[in-house]
Amino acid sequence: MKQDASRNAAYTVDCEDYVHVVEFNPFENGDSGNLIAYGGNNYVVIGTCTFQEEEADVEGIQYKTLRTFHHGVRVDGIAWSPETRLDSLPPLIKFCTSAADMKIRLFTSDLQDKNEYKVLEGHTDFINGLVFDPKEGQEIASVSDDHTC
Repeated sequence: MKQDASRNAAYTVDCEDYVHVVEFNPFENGDSGNLIAYGGNNYVVIGTCTFQEEEADVEGIQYKTLRTFHHGVRVDGIAWSPETRLDSLPPLIKFCTSAADMKIRLFTSDLQDKNEYKVLEGHTDFINGLVFDPKEGQEIASVSDDHTC
């Protein structure tokens, strides 16, 4: 199959620095289905995307940054928790990242005063993937070049 080199991206969002990973929230509970996270050298940005196919009054794409989290090291992977909800009071943003330092970081935020993270250690080589338990979000699975998961 031949690729069309002249094809452009359908939508773009301007970013301040390098972006290494991007992940839409796959869960549609609690009005959180339009959340997007992207990670770069020292940060993770959480935002919302609304596309013209979803709302008639949107032309193209409407993007809004909700919160930028300092990360301290290059972000290699992002996984959303099914506990993430924008319709609760306060809202709950929960996701984890894998990083170049072979650690996982678990972030929890109410998009106001509560912004916490925990560092989970154990891998001794590059983390290739991570995912939350899709039912309740209480467990995180990860796989690594150290032959562990």
